[in-house]
Amino acid sequence: MARSSSYAAKNVTAMVNGQRVQGLWDGDDPITVESVDDLGALMVGADGDSIFSQFAGTAHTITLRLQHTSPTHTLLHQRWAVQRAPGVRVTPFPFTHMDVDSGEGGSANECFIMTAPSDQKGRNAVMREWVLVTGEYLPNIPNG
Repeated sequence: MARSSSYAAKNVTAMVNGQRVQGLWDGDDPITVESVDDLGALMVGADGDSIFSQFAGTAHTITLRLQHTSPTHTLLHQRWAVQRAPGVRVTPFPFTHMDVDSGEGGSANECFIMTAPSDQKGRNAVMREWVLVTGEYLPNIPNG
């Protein structure tokens, strides 16, 4: 028998540095989490035998697309100013996200800002894209 389910973006929660992410941009991808590397590589020998090398890295980028009036945009600007200040020891901050319906999501305890958004002004509001990076991302196993 066929199964039906639903999805609602309002059931996705995300936190940066202990504060709820607010003011997400419109569209299907305001939060994107991507692995920096493939999971491994396949090598095929001259005789056709193969071996898969599994990589140990769990580094990921986390992209947040925000409105310019977003409190999260302000928070990240504050973190960015500290991260760029001379003579300041940069400390990482946590990120988590979760779809409460499916259990899909994950967390990273030590994130840094890799890319700050450009500052654009014009006729229409423009998305502010922040890219965070972490050396260890732990995905949640979705509900089955």
